[in-house]
Amino acid sequence: MKMRDLIVNFPNQLIESLKISKTYDIQVDRTIMNVVICGVGGSGIGGEIVKTWCKNNSHIPIEVCHSYELPQFVSSATLVIACSYSGNTEETLTALDQALQKNAFIIAITSGGKLMKIAEEKNFKSVIVPGGHPPRAALAYPLVQVLAILTKVKITAIDLEAEIANSAKLLQTDQNNIEKEAGNILKASGDRKFLFYAEDKFAPTLLRACQQINENSKELAFYNVIPEMNHNEIVGWANQKEDIFTVFLRSSLENSRNSQRINFTEKSVREKGLTHKMSARGNTLVEQTLWSIHLFDWISLLYAEKKNIDIEEVFIIEKLKQELANI
Repeated sequence: MKMRDLIVNFPNQLIESLKISKTYDIQVDRTIMNVVICGVGGSGIGGEIVKTWCKNNSHIPIEVCHSYELPQFVSSATLVIACSYSGNTEETLTALDQALQKNAFIIAITSGGKLMKIAEEKNFKSVIVPGGHPPRAALAYPLVQVLAILTKVKITAIDLEAEIANSAKLLQTDQNNIEKEAGNILKASGDRKFLFYAEDKFAPTLLRACQQINENSKELAFYNVIPEMNHNEIVGWANQKEDIFTVFLRSSLENSRNSQRINFTEKSVREKGLTHKMSARGNTLVEQTLWSIHLFDWISLLYAEKKNIDIEEVFIIEKLKQELANI
């Protein structure tokens, strides 16, 4: 399936992943005191998104590990969710080995590979999702399953089925408008480097936007969040920035003080460079996040098509893996 088809299919992928979440139960044999979600790249960003969604309704800490080393606090009272779409991600497998040594309560999310085999050998739960796609085009699988796991073990009270089903319906209904808006934003950018700003609850959404432009469009992209950038990066706008296109993602869910900060920041940046304001659609943080992610995916796709490049090619990543395998 081509990348364009995969992006168009994202709402259906959400629905499919929701159906998968209904096929299994989780029995926890201990008290869970904290959660660590392990994953990198397309398999890791889902953890960051869910962590943000759960920030105000989880009764225990949730962390995301994007590297080889687990946090020191991991213990037998930790739920470790090992997420690797391919099942062969070396950082996640290394962290998994540490989780096994610490006797953590482990659940895997994967389409197969070494992770599935280790789960079978070590007798811990694995959630198997459909494989065969580039991980960046399979976001709905780890994303929904991470949220489903946290819901099933009662770490979050988010209404999984309603949130995902409503989000998928919103994307299906708004698909043509999203593609059109993405095209308008890309045209307005004039091939400048993208810089994204939003309130901090959308940090993983903006990170995902940059990742998609990196991999799909083969370009650099950057982001920061309010209020943090108001204490440092805003000073960097002292001079004109002709090579940057700044996108402000606005939300009806913004903290009122942050709304005032963003208004000021947007006005200040507009005096120094080209800007664009977009408004996330949806009634909840989940809906607005997924709507924005879908729009950013479309921008990355249209950008690649405009440049007439191979959107699926990630040669440099494969080269790095080969180099590491030879060490």
